[in-house]
Amino acid sequence: MRSNTKSAALAAAAAMAIAGLSACSSGGSTAAVSAAASAAASLIGGMTTCDKAALDSSVQGAAKALGADNVFTIDNVECAAGWAVVSGILGTGETADDAPQGAPTSLIFEAEGQFWIPKAVADVCGTASGTEVPADALIPADLYPSGCLAG
Repeated sequence: MRSNTKSAALAAAAAMAIAGLSACSSGGSTAAVSAAASAAASLIGGMTTCDKAALDSSVQGAAKALGADNVFTIDNVECAAGWAVVSGILGTGETADDAPQGAPTSLIFEAEGQFWIPKAVADVCGTASGTEVPADALIPADLYPSGCLAG
């Protein structure tokens, strides 16, 4: 008997929710619905900016992926067409006088909405052909020298 009471209560709650939704949809304006949809979309989407602050979290994540103790000190950020090349020093972050401070390194990122996604040189630089930008390169030509030829 108790399960019938629970089932009836759940059915009543579902019916009230459906009635509430249909009342909202029949009396609401499309502008209000569009505004609500836009607000919801802005919570989960968005665009990122191309600067040190916006890239720092992604850069540090990429450095850690190369070695658990790694940190990356950003020296320069170059941007073009939703891509970024970040150059700086990749190292362990140790500051002792006799510790290696790190190596000059460039990392490539592509913007996907509000996120910067690290990209491997082998995946985005195309088939090497000297200093010319290969036809199969995905990275913009403006960033090719600093992202793909930096060694």
